[in-house]
Amino acid sequence: MNRSFRSVCLVVAAGLLAAVPPARAASFLEWIFPKRDVQVIAVTDTTPAGLLRRPATPANPIYYQAVSAGYRDFGGSIAGEKIPPKDEVMKTIAKVLAKQGYLPGSEAHPPSIILIWTWGTMNTDMMYSGDPDDPGRQINRNQLLRFMGAYKLGLITKEPDAFRNDLLLPGALFRDAESETVADLATEDLYVAAISAYDYAAATRSEKVLLWTTKISCPSRGLALPQTLPAMLALAGPHIGRETAKPVQLKATEQFKTEVKIGEATVVEYTEKNPVPVIEVTPTAPMKKQKAAPAKEKK
Repeated sequence: MNRSFRSVCLVVAAGLLAAVPPARAASFLEWIFPKRDVQVIAVTDTTPAGLLRRPATPANPIYYQAVSAGYRDFGGSIAGEKIPPKDEVMKTIAKVLAKQGYLPGSEAHPPSIILIWTWGTMNTDMMYSGDPDDPGRQINRNQLLRFMGAYKLGLITKEPDAFRNDLLLPGALFRDAESETVADLATEDLYVAAISAYDYAAATRSEKVLLWTTKISCPSRGLALPQTLPAMLALAGPHIGRETAKPVQLKATEQFKTEVKIGEATVVEYTEKNPVPVIEVTPTAPMKKQKAAPAKEKK
């Protein structure tokens, strides 16, 4: 870079910052490099079997057996992603569930459902040609659209359909603001989490009866998963296990991100006194039950 040109740039930048009061200097930099708020899309699908079940509430809880599928990269893989400790994630999920009326089962309260949860990334997967000017083509956009519940907006079919062109669906032709947001977010890398509920009694008979599935997503650009995941779960909490007519769009301010309130004091106390026994599963290993850590006694 030409030295005189660089000097001019530095002088202009210094002049702009000097023109901004000290308390507002940070705002000027944020205007150039804006921070990203946590923007969450939550969607829940309930099956006919699930609709027959009563809803969980803190006053009338539903007890569960937890199964963790852990961290996964569901889309394109990006090196360098910081993965939060699984124990911390499972504690966070348990607190969010407890606030909604889902508590870990015990001898006194046998589980009636199995909750399977997982979290991780769903990044865009791009295909490039040999042309250096080729910006690339996203090959998994439909995957991201379906995860965010775009089928409830008419943007895409719920299941892949070789005989139906997704682009000719009503929502793809006439978009409202909600549809436009989801369509745009499907071109970005996402942090994701999913929780599915199955009937416990049916599972003991080797039958798989799905009750509901809640999917939570958040654009990841400018954010870090360890700090973002708790906010994602807390925002989506009221919609876990409850049918949503459309994908629910939620947004946390910068102040909320630093003051995430996951559970009431009684909820936190319960989850600390009653650690969640979790069965962990991996793609290559069978289910292994993890013993709950003993609760710490208060001094």
